[in-house]
Amino acid sequence: MKRFSFLIFPLLLSLSACAFVPNFFEPKFAGYTDVEKGIEAFNTANYPQALNYLAQPAENGDMDAQYMVGMIYLYGLTGVKNSYAAQKWLTLAAQSGQRAAQEQLAFFYQDELMPLYNPINSYYWFSVIIGDHPEYREKMQNMEWTLRSRGLLATAQTMPKPVKKRYKGVDFNSLFPLR
Repeated sequence: MKRFSFLIFPLLLSLSACAFVPNFFEPKFAGYTDVEKGIEAFNTANYPQALNYLAQPAENGDMDAQYMVGMIYLYGLTGVKNSYAAQKWLTLAAQSGQRAAQEQLAFFYQDELMPLYNPINSYYWFSVIIGDHPEYREKMQNMEWTLRSRGLLATAQTMPKPVKKRYKGVDFNSLFPLR
C-alpha cells in the first residue's frame, strides 16, 4: 500500500502543476475580432475557416468581411464557385465604399462569359473607380461604346453613385487576376 501512495502522490502533484502551464494549443489569434481571424485564415489559405469567421461580420455590415466573402465565392475558394453569392457580397461592400470590391465588380460585370454579364453595371463601376485607376479608361470607353450601340448609355449615366467616401481597406485583388 505504501508503494501505491508513493506513486499516486507524484502523479497528483504533476497533474495539479499542469494547471499553471500555458495552453500551447490555443489559437494564435485568441482575443482578435472575427474579421481579424478571418483575414488571418484567408492569408494562410484556410478559406473554409475564413468563411466561418467572416460570415457573421459580413451579415452585420462589415465591408471588408463582405468583400472577402465575395472573393471566396467568386473564385470558388471553398470548392464551389457561386457567382450570385459573390455578386451579393461584393455589391454590398462596393456600395459601402470598399474600393477593391468596386474594382472587382467592374470586371465581374464586364465578362461576357459570366452568368451575370451586365454592361450597364460594368460601365457604372468603371466610372466609380476611374479616378483611382486611370489605366482602366480604355475599358470604360469600350463599355461606353457597347452601351451606346445598344441605346443604353443614358441609362448607365443616370445611375446614382455609391457613398462618396471611398474606403481603401483589405485588398486581395493583386492575388486574384481581374477578369
